[in-house]
Amino acid sequence: MRTDAEVEHSARRRRCPATGTSVWEAWHAERERLAPLPILPVPFDHVATRRVAGDALVAFEGHQYSVPFANLGRTVEVRGGAGRVQVIADRCVVADHPRHTAERLVIDPRHYDGPATPTVAPPTPLGRLGRRLQELAMMPVERRPLDLYAALAEAAR
Repeated sequence: MRTDAEVEHSARRRRCPATGTSVWEAWHAERERLAPLPILPVPFDHVATRRVAGDALVAFEGHQYSVPFANLGRTVEVRGGAGRVQVIADRCVVADHPRHTAERLVIDPRHYDGPATPTVAPPTPLGRLGRRLQELAMMPVERRPLDLYAALAEAAR
């Protein structure tokens, strides 16, 4: 507390060379205009360059990770960090997934949504069977009713 009071007293006493006001006043005025910092990439221990496949996936450490479909065919950097895998394109993190999961296929469904780009058309929306399969996949196994499997078999006909 005493240190805080001393810092404030000093800031109120000193003059800001840019504004001519006290450092304390200049800091409060500037604080209103500050923007949040961008999300920075996590520290990483393994990096690879990969091409985004036609299914919007990149292979890394025996797993496949989804990437926003707008990056189809592009070369991206894949970084393995502390518990995270990040995909970098144009110096921005475009995908972030958990690392070392039991699942070999790690997909974020949001990567397949959105408008077309000048060079890439959006994926075809799921049909009736695809939506039912997605519902089944999201439901915990122990809660799946047996008649759901029969309905899926019927929808596949």
